[in-house]
Amino acid sequence: LLDDGSYGMLPEEWIEKYEVLAGLGTSHGDHVRFSRNQAGMLDALLASQPEVSCDERFERMRTELRTFGGITSAEPPPGFHGSLRPYQCEGLGWLHFLQQFRFGGCLADDMGLGKTVTVLALLEARRTEKGGAPRASLVVAPRSLLFNWKREAERFAPALRAAEYHGSGRDEVLSSLDGFDLVLTTYGTMRRDAAALSGAEFDYVVLDEAQAIKNPDSQRARIAKRLKAGHRIALTGTPVENRLQELW
Repeated sequence: LLDDGSYGMLPEEWIEKYEVLAGLGTSHGDHVRFSRNQAGMLDALLASQPEVSCDERFERMRTELRTFGGITSAEPPPGFHGSLRPYQCEGLGWLHFLQQFRFGGCLADDMGLGKTVTVLALLEARRTEKGGAPRASLVVAPRSLLFNWKREAERFAPALRAAEYHGSGRDEVLSSLDGFDLVLTTYGTMRRDAAALSGAEFDYVVLDEAQAIKNPDSQRARIAKRLKAGHRIALTGTPVENRLQELW
């Protein structure tokens, strides 16, 4: 459909060449945009079409993907108190990989295997990177686990400046986010304070017991997706309970 209301004809060879690309992306003016998690597939589709122009961000990711040597285990940073088991080091290396490519991910180790500690090692590494994390990270967890997160942070990553966004006086936390590295809240508080939390920007948003948003049509799921963050991680010991849609 053309701007004047009439229809134009596309050559069949054009459709054969670009139909898949056009169908995967979203039209924005005279460009087609794609999400980060489509980068690998997009790179393969564009390999035989050098005439297609791309922005600098995609070209940078394209180069990183082509030179990527694989995911390697990572040791916890010097400021981390304690040690990680070999499988936790593998998980930490995978989280670093997600960070590098700005992918989201679901860390789905079984319950009791130390997902909290692995993420704390990641956030401590983030804090000690050159320049530090650009802003605080938010952890959303069931109320029953809030104390555990606080206790584990004090034990394993005491240099992280942590605050609870829960209960009375919590407004002061959002008004002084620059003073914290880690903010802990509950799913109930996230739902009640949806407008305030979605107006803030975080470095990481971590959803613990993420099966809490397994129904994508639920209010909690919609609110969680509105949270603004550079990186997103889901933690759960039960990524699929009834159907595959829950993992999506």
